[in-house]
Amino acid sequence: MSENKRIAKNTLFLYIRMILIMGVSLYTSRVVLDKLGRIDYGLYSVVGGVVGMLSFLNGTLSIGTSRFLTYELGRGDTNRLQITFSTAFYTHLILAVFVLLFMETVGMWFLYNKLVIPIDRIDACVLVFQLSILTTLISIIQVPYTSLIVAHEKMEVYAYISVFEAVAKLLICYLITITYFDKLVIYAILLTIVQLIVSICYYSFSVIKFRESHLKLNFENSILRNMMGFSGWNILANISETLKQQGVIVLMNMFFAPIVAAQAIANQVTNAMMQFVNSFRTAINPAIIKLYAAGNYDASKKMTLATTVYCFDLVLFLGLPAIFVMNELLHLWLVEVPEYTLIFIRWMIVCQIINTFSASFYIPMMAANKMRSNSIAAVFIGIGQFVVLYILLKLGNGVMWVQYMHLIATILFALFVKPYILYKQIDYKLSELLKCYWSCAKVLLLSLGISVTLCYSLESGIWETIFKVVIVASSVLLSSFIFLERDIKEKFLLYIKSNYARYVK
Repeated sequence: MSENKRIAKNTLFLYIRMILIMGVSLYTSRVVLDKLGRIDYGLYSVVGGVVGMLSFLNGTLSIGTSRFLTYELGRGDTNRLQITFSTAFYTHLILAVFVLLFMETVGMWFLYNKLVIPIDRIDACVLVFQLSILTTLISIIQVPYTSLIVAHEKMEVYAYISVFEAVAKLLICYLITITYFDKLVIYAILLTIVQLIVSICYYSFSVIKFRESHLKLNFENSILRNMMGFSGWNILANISETLKQQGVIVLMNMFFAPIVAAQAIANQVTNAMMQFVNSFRTAINPAIIKLYAAGNYDASKKMTLATTVYCFDLVLFLGLPAIFVMNELLHLWLVEVPEYTLIFIRWMIVCQIINTFSASFYIPMMAANKMRSNSIAAVFIGIGQFVVLYILLKLGNGVMWVQYMHLIATILFALFVKPYILYKQIDYKLSELLKCYWSCAKVLLLSLGISVTLCYSLESGIWETIFKVVIVASSVLLSSFIFLERDIKEKFLLYIKSNYARYVK
């Protein structure tokens, strides 16, 4: 199978997975928010967020594991691939023990002494906290197996398992509507059970299909040092992303407890939207890393820049219509829309559109193992954003400063820091980066101009909302096609013509 066909096939399977997860997630959020209530829903997000603040370690090692497994596949060394997998597994096992000890000591202290929790809900929150720890431990141990599946580009596995996951979450949604027990506790227990079953599925597939997933007792120190050297810098970069989401939720609980639900919903909406793009990236990232590992640096660079534009267009295709009609969608989706939800979602969508560059430019840094400068910048920008935001909120500033600081940090990282590192350390030319930015800017300006012009005078209503979505989405598609590279546009038109001729015959 050719590289392009494999990427297209993997993208299709990942989109099927994403659509299932996003559809079920949006539906169940509506029911869960209604059945748990605004207070319990916010408590679940905050308590889970405390554990989530430490999960950046898991995310970091996950990226490192995926990178090294993919790199060894690109080199074709099967023996070293198996040793790398075993080393990664034992590393994650050690991490799981560390997380358990940390959360049962420091985490419990923070829960009792710093979080704003109603007296009558403390016992329930402690149980939810323990279940969140268990879920995190399961996820950590699962990482080497899911990373191996991604490295082998077997993306259809995600789609199949997601069918079960979607059905299970719908069942959970139904069960919390009929249970007479504490709905918050039952919800947390059922989610933990689903996570355990999903992990068993990934483990079983890997053991059956991939010989290198059979563990060896040896622990390769040289591989561990390389992995830890990579992950050490990567940890600093992931602290920034963790503070943007989980850290902000904890801060909002400390200063604006009633508004936590709005931030949690906004995170869920934007995360669901980004599943489309992440699905494409998951399919394309192994190919970029394997090209680099094989020494095809120019091809790896060309694929990175091209897919950055495609990712930007895809985020714009999803985000721009959402910005225009989010008010109507929220009232259709939720029984009760918490205050600030609309404005939070719109600001966060803008940040995600800009963040496309940051996420795409991270992949060549991973491939080249050039993480140091990026991670140092993440420390100053990410932690600096968190500290400044804490001071601003402590001084009595309004909740919108959460979004202002997020936008400032996103712009700095995506438009200045990342391209500078690529230019200085990975031999990307300034002209190539500017061309990439300009290609995206042209699509944004044209589609925004068309959308504002045609949607400005439309009233609110179901048909007007549908018409707005069609107009804005079509304007993005049209703009993307107009500014598409000539050779790709010609191939696309040729494909349409050949299929049309076949249909006519």
